[in-house]
Order: sequence, then C-alpha cells, then structure tokens
Amino acid sequence: MRVRIYGTLRPLVGATEVEVEASGTVREVLQELTAEYSALKERVLDDAGNLQSSINVLVNGRSIRFLDGLNTTVQEGDELALFPPVGGG
Repeated sequence: MRVRIYGTLRPLVGATEVEVEASGTVREVLQELTAEYSALKERVLDDAGNLQSSINVLVNGRSIRFLDGLNTTVQEGDELALFPPVGGG
C-alpha cells in the first residue's frame, strides 16, 4: 500500500511516499508504518495507539473521520495520506 507523507512529517521518513506491506485497517497500516519509522510514531499516534487529534488521515482522498476512523478497512491498491497540522498567517 502506498502511503503519502505531507508537510512536517516528511523529514521523519525521508520521503514523500513509502510502501507499506500491510492491509486490513488503517490502524494496522499505521502500526506497520510507525514500527518502521519510529520518529513518526509520537507525531502520529498517542501512547494508547490512537491517532493524534491534529493528524488527518485520508484513504483514497476521504478522511477517516467520516469513515470508520482507525478501523477503516483498506485493501491493496488503496492510498493512504498523512497530513500534519497546518498553520500560518
């Protein structure tokens, strides 16, 4: 599965996108991703393994907040996108 990384999260993985050998749920994909890129874990997941409230995750362009959250089912060929908080003025 392709995972696109945006903004301030990119330097933590050193790429704009990565391939993850996980499917099932968004939670499982994020667990696999953060196991490979440990610096990403504290920015994306809290101590209980839940998504940080400031992180937006999209599956095929749709926010998981409007789907089944971390329990959203994903399949091979889907695309996951991670967006950190954005600010500016």
